[in-house]
Amino acid sequence: MKGLLLPLLLLLLPAFTLRAQEQPIQVTKIAPKVYVHTSFQKYNGVLFPSHGLLVSTNDGVVLIDTGWGNEPTEQLLAWVKTNLKQPVKVCVPTHWHDDKMGGIGAVQAQGIPVVTSELTATLAAANGKGTPDITFATDTTFTIGKQKFEVYFPGGGHTLDNVVVYLPQQKILFGGCFVKDTQAKNLGNTADADLESWPVAIQHVQQRYPKAKVVVPSHGPWGNRSLLSHTLELLQDQK
Repeated sequence: MKGLLLPLLLLLLPAFTLRAQEQPIQVTKIAPKVYVHTSFQKYNGVLFPSHGLLVSTNDGVVLIDTGWGNEPTEQLLAWVKTNLKQPVKVCVPTHWHDDKMGGIGAVQAQGIPVVTSELTATLAAANGKGTPDITFATDTTFTIGKQKFEVYFPGGGHTLDNVVVYLPQQKILFGGCFVKDTQAKNLGNTADADLESWPVAIQHVQQRYPKAKVVVPSHGPWGNRSLLSHTLELLQDQK
């Protein structure tokens, strides 16, 4: 992982940087009105990144995943207010783990609705991670400010509830923890994974989004659709 951090940080530059005590928050523009937000947590002396998306629309900002905890999320919301000068209309966590949903308290404290799948809501409640404001059954498509968002549940993978988010206008696929970056040598945390379903779920995403040009994972450099193939290879090596 130490070898991952340098190329990751180089990839993120130039980036806007704020600091929440020891944790840097980074926001990097990857397309017009689309930004990757990155927060960090330290394990065994090494900083691990976690990405989400900020999408600016004509009617406000859509936040895909919170920061990794309430304090980074507060810093992120402050960045939006200062730099984008728009309200955050909705937050969509892509599964129930802390790196995706750990800032739910900071988001809800500002009156921003949190929307998840019913399964994510159930798992979040069971694990003491908070309660979303709105749920959807499996998949959902919504439009804010003429920007379309497709939230797709391909099947269990990193977690039983992981979803991906696709921006069809920009051809950007946010894969979250469901997708591994091409430098990853293993699947990372599989404590809550569905290893049997994950390969098939990856194939579902490959088939559904053949036009995706940019694929953003949670914990490493983003790239193209080769991230999906690489994740599938890691899963096959797991057997």
